Amino acid sequence: MTQKQQILAALKRGEVLTPLRALERFGCLSLSQRCGELVRDGHKIRRGRCKTMSGKIVGEYRMGKK
Repeated sequence: MTQKQQILAALKRGEVLTPLRALERFGCLSLSQRCGELVRDGHKIRRGRCKTMSGKIVGEYRMGKK
């Protein structure tokens, strides 16, 4: 299963992914690129921001409504 397929499956299960979670779970160094590919494939992906425990702001991705 490709990284893109694994990410899509996780998003369809309702998971919210951040770059660190994607790296840990799927070995994906560029979550934004994979999500961009999924959007171009026609999937509704919402991008937001969240603050980490260290205070950094990172992107988070979740499946949007169809």
